[in-house]
Amino acid sequence: MASAAPFNLLLVEPVDLLRRTVSMTLRSLGIAEVTEAPTYPTAQQMCNRRRFDGVVVALDGEASGAPDKGLSLVQQIRAGDCAIPATTPVAVLVDSCNTEQLHVLRSCGISRILIKPFRVRDVIDTVDAMRAT
Repeated sequence: MASAAPFNLLLVEPVDLLRRTVSMTLRSLGIAEVTEAPTYPTAQQMCNRRRFDGVVVALDGEASGAPDKGLSLVQQIRAGDCAIPATTPVAVLVDSCNTEQLHVLRSCGISRILIKPFRVRDVIDTVDAMRAT
């Protein structure tokens, strides 16, 4: 049974195929209204302009040697520096996760960590858990 108000989710994922697959699955099952952000600057603008009920952010890792833009976005949300409440559930998509990264993510109040490649069912379960909070 669908709830009265849709669950508004921001999905930040630079990889088009992955972003579209997750988005279309959640929409077709009626789990969430998904707003897609293919880049971190786009996600930043969206976070500054409107509220979301949940956020799923791909972390760009350390491959570039630059600070992780996805983690910076999460930290900005947690600091209350945007339109999204600091308590909004946030999940992250990562290529891998070591103990140090796990501690950083836990300190940011991450609801769930999905390691790529993940099953679509994992994303559905993650968003269902976000809806329940």
